[in-house]
Amino acid sequence: MPTDGIQEELITLLNTEKQYAPPSPDSLSPITLFSSSSSASDDTDVIAMTSSSLEEEDDEKDDVDDIMRRNVCQWAYEFVDYCLLDREVVVYCMHYYDRYISSLSAPPSDALSRILALSCLYVAVKIHGTSSSSTNAADSPSISLSKRLTLQHFCKMSRGEYCPQMIEEMELSLLTTLNWRLNPPSPTDFLTRFVKILSLLLKDDIICGQQVGKVWSVFEVARYQIELSVYSPHKFSASTIALAAILNSMDSKIVQSKTSIVSSSISRSFLQHVKSLGGGFEQLDVDGVEIIVARTTLKKLCSKTIVLPGHIIEDQESSKDIEFVPIAEQVESYEYELPQVQSVSPVSVTTDQVY
Repeated sequence: MPTDGIQEELITLLNTEKQYAPPSPDSLSPITLFSSSSSASDDTDVIAMTSSSLEEEDDEKDDVDDIMRRNVCQWAYEFVDYCLLDREVVVYCMHYYDRYISSLSAPPSDALSRILALSCLYVAVKIHGTSSSSTNAADSPSISLSKRLTLQHFCKMSRGEYCPQMIEEMELSLLTTLNWRLNPPSPTDFLTRFVKILSLLLKDDIICGQQVGKVWSVFEVARYQIELSVYSPHKFSASTIALAAILNSMDSKIVQSKTSIVSSSISRSFLQHVKSLGGGFEQLDVDGVEIIVARTTLKKLCSKTIVLPGHIIEDQESSKDIEFVPIAEQVESYEYELPQVQSVSPVSVTTDQVY
């Protein structure tokens, strides 16, 4: 199977990922959030986007910092959806947020968390907000809107609590603390390459439409998990999240037929090809604690079933008599249920992971 190009891309992503370790507390640059020269903006006319989700919530079961982080994530998703931006922006925003928080020697105050969230989103939109799946970039609404978003818009989003100078000070502290490393590989970067490998394995399916439908479903179910993964303050790398998501997707069941999206033989072949890539992938242990905990975490974050627009998808063994119907002609939806993942042994306890 010709995967030379994919192999080079994945190994490069894996090596780049290692360069984005969280900074140490000593690297934090001091910042004065409320200097005497800073004043709140007089213009409190906000755009049609609320920040109410950043308010404190009372929850005896959860840590306050985790609640704040989830609220930041929810607020960021509401913003990018309202502005028609690529949801990948939130992945980068939370990456910046987590790396900065990890550099602090003490938990951040509510004030710091709020302005940090605003600054992280501001930087993520500037750098990654123009990404779009549109074939004609000039016609992409997300690109045109992201170019029109200015610092003043972000000040208005705070309802006048922060002026441009305060956000710029926080932005400088963020950039300095992160050593200007702002382009980490995202889980989706790994996922798209993994899906290419899967599509090559399914290339010889008797009915071409079946192959298209399976690859599409695996990708969408995995991407849904990746989007939800940012809600968890996990310690997993982007490659681990992507691998856990695609393994869950390949093993997920189509609720109507109780069949897997892809056969178990295809899943085994996929893992064998990923391990054969080398460059660090040969050490992959799908039964290890890290992968199992990652898969379990993603499953817990997802709803019971994932609903996608309809495709005709059956097991490879029973697909010979199925006539593929083009996507445009599909009117019904299909539900996918993520697999049950084996529990982690009590003797394999990790304190830095989310269960």
